[in-house]
Amino acid sequence: METNFLTQTQVAFHNLNGLVNGIAIDGRITRNEYEALKAWCHTHEGLCSQEPFNSFFEEISTKVKTGNVGSEEIYELKEILKKHALNFEEKDKTKADLHFLQGVCYGIMADGDINKYEIEMLKKWMDENNQLSETYPFNEIYEVVATAISKGKIDSEEYKELVKYFKEFMKIE
Repeated sequence: METNFLTQTQVAFHNLNGLVNGIAIDGRITRNEYEALKAWCHTHEGLCSQEPFNSFFEEISTKVKTGNVGSEEIYELKEILKKHALNFEEKDKTKADLHFLQGVCYGIMADGDINKYEIEMLKKWMDENNQLSETYPFNEIYEVVATAISKGKIDSEEYKELVKYFKEFMKIE
């Protein structure tokens, strides 16, 4: 498999893994979050020219195309991700973790809201992955997340700051 193609499929896989986990954090799946999953499928359809991505994509897109994505479907998507994880391992674990974090941030923002529970769960994941603590942008996002949590609520300023960092990290204007 060509190195660039492999890298693209690895990034796509880890982003989706993070997206699914980010969507699932608060236990609710909204229409906008479903649209985010559809957008991921649409964006990555062009990578289906080779295996193992084609088989992986087919399983994912079949679940998403049903139009009904609830907690059961999120569980099934997670199972598909687990099943295919070895096919998309990256040599650089830091990059894989950052791609996952990118997806989580997108998943948290997908419903148009960032709530305290989502931020607490994000911080928990970041604490568990503190090997990234010196890595940009992990370190900056962590600081913003920790500040928001220390205040006990996410006010409009923290919300704007989180959205700013998430969008910057996700390279979204």
